[in-house]
Parts: sequence; structure tokens; C-alpha cells
Amino acid sequence: MKKILFIIWSYTYGGGAEALLTSIVNHLNPEKYDISIIEYEHAEIKVEPVNDNIHVLPYIQAVDMPEKYSKTYQLYNMPEVLIDAYIKKDYDLYVSFNYLIPTFLLPRGTKNIAWIHSDVYDLAEENMLRERKRQEAAFYNVEKIVAISDKTEQSLKDLFPSHADKVVKIYNGVDLDGIKKKSTEKPMVELKKPAILFAGRLEERKDPVRLVNVLKLVHEKGIHAHLYFIGQGEQEENIIEKMNKYHLSNYIHLAGYQKKPYPIMKQCDVVCLLSKSEGFSMCLLESAALGKAFVATPVGGAMELSNNQQCGRIIETDEQAADAICELLGRERAAIMQACQESIQRFDLKNYIGQIENLFDTVMGRASFCRKVDF
Repeated sequence: MKKILFIIWSYTYGGGAEALLTSIVNHLNPEKYDISIIEYEHAEIKVEPVNDNIHVLPYIQAVDMPEKYSKTYQLYNMPEVLIDAYIKKDYDLYVSFNYLIPTFLLPRGTKNIAWIHSDVYDLAEENMLRERKRQEAAFYNVEKIVAISDKTEQSLKDLFPSHADKVVKIYNGVDLDGIKKKSTEKPMVELKKPAILFAGRLEERKDPVRLVNVLKLVHEKGIHAHLYFIGQGEQEENIIEKMNKYHLSNYIHLAGYQKKPYPIMKQCDVVCLLSKSEGFSMCLLESAALGKAFVATPVGGAMELSNNQQCGRIIETDEQAADAICELLGRERAAIMQACQESIQRFDLKNYIGQIENLFDTVMGRASFCRKVDF
């Protein structure tokens, strides 16, 4: 049996990457792999429902040293201190489950994979030069780099061309039967119709405040839809401020983090995601699995899922988003559901897990290498 360690920034924050990792580890062959997970940043938001054979290790904390360095200082200046303390050397494969921090914790000279969940164009900004150099250095010690969408793949090749030959594209997969089954549970929130839904962290990258502008335009077109936010984050106050400015407090509902989002998503009419950057949104995959139309910016995965704009609409401006929402609200439900079902079948979980196991077995079967590049 092969031992695999997944290294993730946080496994307790309740986000899409965490949910995806849970789906992966719960469906990998338990007779082939002994799987462990370790997180760098611990939260108290969600305990992921992993199978009994999955080992969730204690999270990484600062190593006690006479100098009393913080964990962040140790990570960026002496990562080997954290690696030696928390990352055992007896695994057959190490998988960093996103870019930057998890990749910095991959032990050198091991068989490993960097799994990237968003495009990395943010590293092209001037204030990210140091992080880009660190990521470049970390990639020299990586055997394969998984990109989860066309946009993720292109961003990696644009910013790190010397590592282009390592990039392997594996689209995210989704447990269709599991999502449909969970959607039949009793919802914790009853939606007022027509209902627009945002599901995810209320963070700047996902730009949830922009949806308030879009809802205002929808109302101006004569459709008094309700907008529901499922999630929590630092943008909540900005959402409240803008909804009060536009006098939309009766139509915008902040539902907070929900452990059971699918019964809520099942009730909505349109899912809306206007992120500035995404790798391959699990929210859009889940909405398509439930036959829900979506409106999204041209982030990773959106075009692949849209089914020629029949299951979803790809937009650039707020006005386009409002028009798309109004048009989708007027479409026949059966036609949308059919288009979404046709699209989502390509991302079936069985095929997805097969690709992952093939990659893992290939990397573990190769001779390990190490090119030492200092941060």
C-alpha cells in the first residue's frame, strides 16, 4: 500500500478546495493508498466528513525556538524547520493542494505533485514579486503540476514557462449522485422567489459586493428578485453598506456559512459568481449538477461548463450580468436542467478519480529527483 500526504493551506475553513479534497480522498482506492492530510492554517468553521481510513493530522504550528520566530517567519525564511517537525519522510507521494504555502512545505528530493486550484496571474503583480520568485523556486522541486482548468493551465505556462512541461490538466470532478442525494435533505433556509444565489467565501477575490450592483440593475428592469449569500468573510460589511445605500435590505439575505448548502441551492433559480479569479469553481459544478443555470465571469471552468451558454452565461459587465439573470429567469426550467445535465456528465467523479490514480501511480513509479533552488 502506498502512503500519500496531502498538504493544504486550510482543511477547516469550509471552502471549495477543502470540499474537493474530501471528495477525492473519500473515493481513492483504500486498498491501494494510505492517505493523510495536514493543514497549515487551522479554523473552526467546518470538520470535513472524511472516511475512517483517512488520517487528518494535527495542524502545523510554529516550532518552538529560542528566537521565538513566528510560523510565518519560519515558513518564508526556514521552511525546513516546519518540514522537519511536521512532514514525515516516509510517504511515497506528497501532494500540495494549492499554490504558494502548500508548495513551500514539500520536502525536497521526494516524489510530489503541486495541485493548483486557481489561475496564478495575481503573481504577475509588482507587489507579488517575492512570492512569484518563491513559487518559481518551489516548482523546481516538483515533478508534476496539476491545472484544474484551461485558464489555470495557461496562467502557469505564462508565468512559469520553464515548468510548462510539468503541467497536467485535470478538470475538477463532482459526485453527482452524492450532491443530488444531499439536496433532498431539509433546508436550513427557505428561499423567497425569484432567488439568486452566491455560495462561497465573502472575500475580495470573489467580489461578492459586485452582486449588489447587479441586483439593483435587475430590480430596475422590473424583476424584484432576492439575492442570497451563503458564506462568510471580510466583505460582509461592504455588502451590508451597499445594500443599505441602494435600499435593498428586504431583498438581500446574508445566510452565513451553511454546512448543508445543497438543499438551499436546489431552491434557487440562478447561481451567480462574479469572481475576479477562480481555478474551476466547485460552486458552478454543484449548481450544474442540480440543474441550476449560472451567470459567471470568464473564470476557469465557466466556459467549459456553460454548454454553449445554455447551462450558463459568461459575462463581463454588470449590465450583461443583469440581462443574463433576467433572461434565465424567463427560460423554461426543463430546458435549463437538460442543458446542465448534458454538461455535467463530462465531469463525472468515476472518470475524475481514474485520472488522479493514474497520475499518482505514474509519479510514484518514476525515479525521484531534486533540483535545489533556495527561496
